Amino acid sequence: MIKKAKVTKKDNVVNFPTKINDIDKEIEAVIFAAAEPLDVDTIESKISKKANVVKSLEKLQQEYSSRGINLVCIKNKWSFRTSPKLSTLMTQEKTVEKKLSRAAIETLAIIVYHQPVTRAEIEEIRGVAFGTNTLEILMELDWVKPGGRKDVPGKPIQYLTTDGFLSHFDLHEYPA
Repeated sequence: MIKKAKVTKKDNVVNFPTKINDIDKEIEAVIFAAAEPLDVDTIESKISKKANVVKSLEKLQQEYSSRGINLVCIKNKWSFRTSPKLSTLMTQEKTVEKKLSRAAIETLAIIVYHQPVTRAEIEEIRGVAFGTNTLEILMELDWVKPGGRKDVPGKPIQYLTTDGFLSHFDLHEYPA
């Protein structure tokens, strides 16, 4: 008679750090499930009870700093991102590179440096008029957006950079 070995099944659950409390777990889940980066007020509105969310975020950020995903803060909004050390694993097979025109690069640089800035001010700094598609390309890339109107006759639209610009260039905030 053959004796069968006792088979024990392991659950297929990843064991994350156990050093975090229930509120930290809620914050972690809220950020993980969010479609876009969240600010502290939004996170506070989604958890079950009052807590020091900033302290929890910093704790989670430290906890994830040596993992495959990191908790990052870009312009006071929090999200999970692939660790920069592993970013090569996340490259797509097909990449389409578009070169920006010189006018688009100059325009972007002017907006970054002088924001908020009007179209007329951009043209004055560049010393030449430019086509409407230059700003449209930058807005399509989600690097530039309209930022209200300047309080002068004609009330021209002012342009400024977006959080998408900061994210693309891996900037956490604008330099002071």
